[in-house]
Amino acid sequence: PAIAQVRQSFGASDTSINATISLYVFIMGLAPLLWASLSECHGRRAIYILSTLLYVLSTVGCALSASVSPFIVFRAFQATGASAAQAVGAGTITDLFDVHERGNAMGLFLLGPLVGPLVGPITGGLINEFFDWRYIFWFLTLMGGIIFLCILFFLPETSTIILRKRAQSKKEETVHEPEVQESRWKSMGRPFKFIIKPVVALATTPYTFAYGFMYFVIASLPHQLASRYNFASYQIGLAYLANGAGNALGALISGKLSDRALRKPEDPVDRLPELRLSPIWIGIIILPIGELMYGWCLDFNIHVSASLTGLFLLGLGVGFVQTPSNTYIVDSYQSHSASVMSAANLLRCISAGVTPLIAPTSIEKIGNGWSMTIMAALSILSGICVFCVQRYGAKWRQKDCNKS
Repeated sequence: PAIAQVRQSFGASDTSINATISLYVFIMGLAPLLWASLSECHGRRAIYILSTLLYVLSTVGCALSASVSPFIVFRAFQATGASAAQAVGAGTITDLFDVHERGNAMGLFLLGPLVGPLVGPITGGLINEFFDWRYIFWFLTLMGGIIFLCILFFLPETSTIILRKRAQSKKEETVHEPEVQESRWKSMGRPFKFIIKPVVALATTPYTFAYGFMYFVIASLPHQLASRYNFASYQIGLAYLANGAGNALGALISGKLSDRALRKPEDPVDRLPELRLSPIWIGIIILPIGELMYGWCLDFNIHVSASLTGLFLLGLGVGFVQTPSNTYIVDSYQSHSASVMSAANLLRCISAGVTPLIAPTSIEKIGNGWSMTIMAALSILSGICVFCVQRYGAKWRQKDCNKS
């Protein structure tokens, strides 16, 4: 909601301001590759503390920036700090929950990044309407500081590797066997190996598409609502409720359905991770409906409630695609859950970083309706990837297991 005010304050172009969004998202995809490997070597708690501190300091820098150049730099560091929880959090879920509970737990965990698009624009819109855009970053600094203190005093270490090492170090043993330490470079390169695995690449494709299409809408929404419906800044913030509510609802419901699908076979041997992917089909149906409804209602200037209903359905579809996809890849590679999650995060953030850059040109040339029609077609076609993983995923995972 404050994009226009930030642009005016710095005297910057639309392209440069949109570039800050894309840069933020790109780094949110790249930085977890580092955080994930470090968390598997040094534990979750240390990474949470370091990344949150970096986020707080860089957010202060954003608030104090006098021009667009340092603002972009501080936004890059802010994204680096904010990105850790996405990958490391998946590792924490694996540490704490059994496989049959993981879908629901992952759905609750993903409410964090999904509630952001719900609460953030509302709070930011109100702050920007009655104060100044810089106060948004001071508010984020306060929230980040509170989270940092909570982590520092209340969050224990959960990594089984680190806890096992600590337990062994306390034992007095007469014979000490040499411990084999994994190469740091090998650990940092692991997420890139996951990206090229068919199980990971195909299972995350529907969510990669959906996340990018959502950012296409999020980046262009303020201009669309202001120009077509004369919305003020705080009204634009409230409009994001539709997308955020759909996201949160979809993530929660699909997480529960994912766990239920896994528990359905009576024989535990038949409870394959591929069963978790069934709820994605609901999202692949809902997502194109939301995209088409949102795009064409805007182009035909239908009442804003119709456009926001489409936005809600779009968010609901994204939520239904997200939770089963993430939980499936974590279940498939439990011993390296943070790394595989960071690989998936990179793919979706690349998609979400590109779409805001092409949104202005696409909407100007062919309009919202045809832009969203193309995205709806791609969303439907992504179902092919789900079908392939459900049919061949077990064989691919077994092949990986035999290699390792």
